[in-house]
Amino acid sequence: MKFNNIITSMILWSLTGVSTAQELTLEKQLEIQQKKLQEIEQKLASLQNSKQNTTSKSDVNSAKNWHINSYGSILYKSEEVFRNIQDTSPERRAKTDVERVVFEYVYDIDDKWQVEAEIEYEHGGTGAALEYDGFEEFGEFESEIEAGGEIIVEKLQVKYVVNSYVTAKMGRIFVPVGLGTDNHKPQEYFSTERHWSEASLIPQVWHETGLNLISKWQDFTLQTLVTTGLNSEYFRTYNWVATGHQKRFEQVNSDDLALTLRLDYGNVKIGRYAGVSFYTGDTTGNRNNSNKVSGDGNLTIIGLHGSYQLDDWLIRGQYLFGKLNDSEEITNANKTTPGLKPGNFSQLGSEAESSFVELAYNSQNLFNLSSPLYVFGLYEHANPIKEVEQGNPTSRFDIQEFSFGLNYLPNNNLVFKAQVSEQAYVQQNLENTRSFSFSMGYYFSI
Repeated sequence: MKFNNIITSMILWSLTGVSTAQELTLEKQLEIQQKKLQEIEQKLASLQNSKQNTTSKSDVNSAKNWHINSYGSILYKSEEVFRNIQDTSPERRAKTDVERVVFEYVYDIDDKWQVEAEIEYEHGGTGAALEYDGFEEFGEFESEIEAGGEIIVEKLQVKYVVNSYVTAKMGRIFVPVGLGTDNHKPQEYFSTERHWSEASLIPQVWHETGLNLISKWQDFTLQTLVTTGLNSEYFRTYNWVATGHQKRFEQVNSDDLALTLRLDYGNVKIGRYAGVSFYTGDTTGNRNNSNKVSGDGNLTIIGLHGSYQLDDWLIRGQYLFGKLNDSEEITNANKTTPGLKPGNFSQLGSEAESSFVELAYNSQNLFNLSSPLYVFGLYEHANPIKEVEQGNPTSRFDIQEFSFGLNYLPNNNLVFKAQVSEQAYVQQNLENTRSFSFSMGYYFSI
C-alpha cells in the first residue's frame, strides 16, 4: 500500500514538472513572437512614413506653377447724345458692344521669377492701325482699317522678388495713376462701364514699357516707375492727353521718358486703402514731327484715391488734376499736321481735372438672398479744359453725371449690372441727357 502511494506521488511529481516546463516554453515562445510582432509593426510604420514623405515631395514637385485668368464684358446702352459739337438738341441712340475679352497668362519660374502676359480683344474685332509716314513732304499720318476694334498686349512683364520688402517689375507694365489699373475687371467697379471721368483725362488701364520698383514696409507700399512717355501729337480737346497713349503706333517713340511715384497706405486687395500718385514727363520728344513744337510739353498729373469697406458698405473714389505746359503751341502744331482732324484740336487744356465717388451697399443679408446684390450710387465729373494758356476755356466738356444701379453676383464668376444716369452740362444751352444701360461680366482663373 505504501509502495503504491510512493509510485503515485512520483508520477504526479513527474507530470507536474512536465507541465511547468511546458508552461515555461510557451511563455518563452510568446515573448519571442511579441518581439517579432513589434519589429514588424516598426517596419510597417517606417514604410508608411517613407511613403508619406515620398507623396509629399511628389505633391510639391507636381504643384502647378502656372495659371490662366480671363475676364470680359458685354454692354447694352440707350442714351441721349449730341451728333456733333455744335448740336444742342440730343437724340436717343442705342448700342451694344463686346467691350473686351482678356486673357492673362502667369508662369512662376521659381520662388523669385515670374512671367505674366495679358492680351486684350477690344470691341469684338481687330485691326485699326495708325502709321506715320515720314517720307511725305510734311510728314503724314495714315490710317489703315481692317476691322472694328483691336487686339493689344496690355501687359508683358517679368517680376523679380528681391526679398519680402522689394519687388521689381519690368517690361510692358501698368502705370498706377488713378484707380483704373487697380479696379478694371467687371467685379471691381460698380458702373456698367469703366469710369468715363478717368478716361476723359488719361489712358484707362494705362500701360507703358519700363521698370517698376515696389517697396513695402508694414502697411505702406511705394511704387517708383520709369516708363515711356506720351506723344502730344494726338492730344485732343475732349479727352486731354488720354489719346496720347502710343498704343496706336507700331513702334513706340521713347525719346521722352516719364517718372511715376505712388504711395499707398492699407491693403488694395481687401478694399481698405488710401494713396497719392504723381506723374511727370515731357511729351514733345515723342512726336513723330518733333520740329513743330519748340517747348518740351511737360505733363504733370497728381492723383488722390482711396477705398474703405465696412461690413456691407463700400465707398471708393479718386481725384485727378493735371497740368500741361506749351498747350497752345501743341494745339497749333496739331491743327496743321496732315492726317489729323483739326476740329479735334480747337483748344487744349493747360489744366484739367476729374473725379468720381461711388457708394455701394450689399443687400444680401437684408433680403436674405443667396448671392450678393449691391445697390450703388455714383457721382462723376470731368473737365479736360479747366484752363487754357490763352483766351477763355470752353465749358462744352465740363460735365457731371449722377447714376444709380444694381450689381447682382449669382456666383463667384459672373456679375450682372443695371444703371440709370443723368448728365448735366455747365454750358447753359445744353439740355441734360439721360441714359440706361445693362452689362454682363465674367471672370475666372484656372
